[in-house]
Amino acid sequence: MPNAHQVYQRVLQAGRAFLNRPEADDQQIASSLLGLEQAAFKVFTHQVGMTSTKHLRYTVLSLVCLEPPVGPLLREILADGASFAEVHRLLSRYRRRDLELVELQEAVRIGSWRSLLTPGQAQPDWASKPVWIFPANKRARRLEGLNPVIAEALIGRYSKPGALVVDPMAGAGTVVKKALEMGRQAWGSDIAGDGRLVRKMDIAGLVSAIGEEVADLLVLHPPTFAWFVRKVFDPSVHDHPETDYTNWLSQHLERALPVLKPGGRLILIVRPEHKPRRLIRQDGLTRWAFVAPLELLLSEHELEPLHYHLAVSEDGVEDWSIFVGQKP
Repeated sequence: MPNAHQVYQRVLQAGRAFLNRPEADDQQIASSLLGLEQAAFKVFTHQVGMTSTKHLRYTVLSLVCLEPPVGPLLREILADGASFAEVHRLLSRYRRRDLELVELQEAVRIGSWRSLLTPGQAQPDWASKPVWIFPANKRARRLEGLNPVIAEALIGRYSKPGALVVDPMAGAGTVVKKALEMGRQAWGSDIAGDGRLVRKMDIAGLVSAIGEEVADLLVLHPPTFAWFVRKVFDPSVHDHPETDYTNWLSQHLERALPVLKPGGRLILIVRPEHKPRRLIRQDGLTRWAFVAPLELLLSEHELEPLHYHLAVSEDGVEDWSIFVGQKP
């Protein structure tokens, strides 16, 4: 059975013969066929093996007549194996302004146009609230991993189908898996990566691996402050673990941010420390420890702050501070 593009080509080839205009371009042939009297148009419809004049008129020939910029893009998608129904769904989305031209152009360029057909997944009710109360996931918690429903909410809110989501501290690959399921492209790495879904690589090699200004969404989910104090912090060198943790995160940002496109979003996910600690007095300044310095950290890297989310599990055991910034 011929696919849609083969039918499209057959109609145009038969149209040239029917009209005796072998040198005419595709748009000229389509316009001339659409201008035929009803009886002649019906004869031509049967000649090309079609039973519906409406299908020929409004599905096939209307696609031939579509002007730039969207017409050539949709015809390229047809040539790549799309059905007529899929192409016209994309056209409807474009006309309703649910689909931007740049989004369609990028999807055609990288061959991800099918992701644009994926229905947008509705955000859960809690994702519209100031505080996200999400279902607990004890397995992810044991691994200090990100709950999959949080990853899904963030990807859905801060990226579009076809976008490239990069997670260079991917752990077990929760963000990568969710991004692929949601019709995005995804790239993940970790110092303990499995070499399959998550490449085994230090964040220092990120730019060399994928290049500069390629990511639409950059997710950083570093080890928690508690892990840092146990595994990295050296009290014989530094006095304040909060300051040292912030500086440690700053180094990771410096290594990762070059891969983010201008206008792309960064999501920084951290777990606050709830045990009271004394104020940090340094350089004549008094600073509260932990969350506020992270907001300052984003501004120091010239990221425009967009949102802050506090996500708490339903059982109250797990919580995350989520900072979202945009690269100028």
